[in-house]
Amino acid sequence: MFMKRIILLSLLGQMMCLSMYSQVRMRDIFASAPDSVFPLLTRNNRLDCIDFIENKMPARVKNRLDNVVELLKLGDAYLQLRTSERSIVEMRLLSDSLMCLIHTYMGPAADSRVSFYDTAWKPVATELPCPAVGDYWQAVPDSLAREADSARRALADLTLTHIKASEAEPTLTFTLQTSELEKKEREVAQHYVQPLVYRWDGKSFVRQQK
Repeated sequence: MFMKRIILLSLLGQMMCLSMYSQVRMRDIFASAPDSVFPLLTRNNRLDCIDFIENKMPARVKNRLDNVVELLKLGDAYLQLRTSERSIVEMRLLSDSLMCLIHTYMGPAADSRVSFYDTAWKPVATELPCPAVGDYWQAVPDSLAREADSARRALADLTLTHIKASEAEPTLTFTLQTSELEKKEREVAQHYVQPLVYRWDGKSFVRQQK
């Protein structure tokens, strides 16, 4: 009986070690990215960024066009990369086999594009939430209803959305951009338009209620 317990504990230990070694890490996914995903960033560029940030150094490199790229954050499940003065890339693991890649462009309002891959960089068809403009609005006082209605109509034509991944959990935060509205409409919208948070539940994104 005692020997059986020893053998069982040994097998459990080996399984835990294998699990630890097989765990997918963001550093490895980033290093293995194909050129089609980061066409201006060589593999050596990416490896240098990883080496610098893991050694507590500024993770800045020159890309193929001789422009500075900086790896800002690197965790087990999250990465943030500044690819230019007006663009940011985020990578976020949603599960052991699914990740999202977010390109955000500032011009000056932020607008994001999201794509999904497995950990071997094979594209995965995943439905992204598409909230309506009205979903972002909280209740507006009657005294501001006119400006709010005008802002809603203008935002329906613009629909610039900043999508941000969380470092700590598999969530995406959607923020409707209001900077291109007229001043009065923008003041109302900035106060009553609220971000929306969606969590990946293993099958789809589910909106989180406050």
